[in-house]
Amino acid sequence: MTRSTTARRKAPNAKTASEARSTRDLLLDATGALMSEGNTTNVSFADISQRSGINSALIRYHFGSKQGLLEALIERDAGASYEGLDRLVGLAISPEEKMRKHVYGIMRLYHQFPYLNRLLIELQSQSETEIARHISETYTRRAVNAQKAILEEGFASGAFRKVDPMIFHFALVGACDAIFHSRSALDHVFGVRQIDETLRDRFAEQVSEIVLAGLKPKAA
Repeated sequence: MTRSTTARRKAPNAKTASEARSTRDLLLDATGALMSEGNTTNVSFADISQRSGINSALIRYHFGSKQGLLEALIERDAGASYEGLDRLVGLAISPEEKMRKHVYGIMRLYHQFPYLNRLLIELQSQSETEIARHISETYTRRAVNAQKAILEEGFASGAFRKVDPMIFHFALVGACDAIFHSRSALDHVFGVRQIDETLRDRFAEQVSEIVLAGLKPKAA
């Protein structure tokens, strides 16, 4: 067998792999866009197929199930951010600055993917036990552990008072997600139809100040 013959036989396999990745990405793009635009996590295979222009049968081919698709979407959207959170804990900066950076990081993530927190909650509460456990361990526990490490560092240095990391986690995530989850109220009550980067950063700054003020040790 000649070298050129081998090359010709390998080429179709390489092309097929490339096309598979492209199809997978298009399906994830369509799913995320529908969720962002509709302010919902409830999208059908038919909607995804129409938006992407790809036969709905390929969703099962690439992801196995609706839950597999949603899990892949979370991994694509949030994976790098959670790795960055692990690195944040080890930075040689004050616990106050770590917490501020953490709040800004959450805001940027939710601004880019406004459905993300609701999707995490949905998969943890409605999925099969194995998937729910995987989501909890891979994402929620990592966030809780990072927050706990920053809180403990702040308490040890005298910068923070002692707080319950469980209550802190849900209070912080809820505060950060609220504006992205409540776009209808934002429009009807405040006349704001779009959350741009300026509003996102204003919100992040105010939430950061509230969080840090609440963490300050109480006066004796």
